[in-house]
Amino acid sequence: MQTLLRKVRIAITPRSWLLRRELSNGVVVFGPNISGYGGRGIYLEGDRIEPELEHLEWILERDEVFIDVGANTGMFALKAARCVGSDGDVIAVEPSIEMMRVLTYSTRFNGINNIRLRNLCLGERTEVQTLWLNDDRPNRFSLVKQVSNAPSTSVLVVALDDLCQWEGLTRLDYLKIDVVGAEEQVLAGAVQTLQRFRPIVQIAISNRDTPVALRGYGVYRRPHSVNKIYLPDDHPKTGRFVELGWQKSAT
Repeated sequence: MQTLLRKVRIAITPRSWLLRRELSNGVVVFGPNISGYGGRGIYLEGDRIEPELEHLEWILERDEVFIDVGANTGMFALKAARCVGSDGDVIAVEPSIEMMRVLTYSTRFNGINNIRLRNLCLGERTEVQTLWLNDDRPNRFSLVKQVSNAPSTSVLVVALDDLCQWEGLTRLDYLKIDVVGAEEQVLAGAVQTLQRFRPIVQIAISNRDTPVALRGYGVYRRPHSVNKIYLPDDHPKTGRFVELGWQKSAT
């Protein structure tokens, strides 16, 4: 019944308004009431939209560092910020100016002070590149052109290795990547970071799901999840993921 009522609410809410949903740890996420902007999904499903989000407070610990690449509405970044607390840090990377404006609003609304918002892309090298606005939907924007008539815009692309240096990070515990087909580019620019910090890596499965080979990592997936979790061999949290229902897979 709640889902039905929320669908009705979406139908009658003006497209110019923001939808809001409180997550399990009290953080409130706002999102545009427009298809492809991420707001409707989180409004309907809440934490259950992705198992990784649902169990984030059981995965993250106080004082850890979380990087959200392709933050969109910021549902992961906002929840993570509350999970890691004032001694932890979250860096939210989102190339869409419109979505960054909404994420900024959510951050201020929640009174969160441990999120660093970065309006750029991550990729293989630090340079200016083309961002393809596939389907004119922010959750489809990518460095990879996927629609023949997709419009484009210029964007600053930064290698994760450079970003971590600029941000002065001395640790990275969890790296979430949702970049619609540009996963290999992000990882190519993160070689030093992965070797140095050995973070948990969460990668969204795009429509060009290409197997990612991370040396010294095992691959885990929750049934029906849209993400793959890459855990360093002998990571202390491996048992935690297994207990929560993630299963090791070959790719």
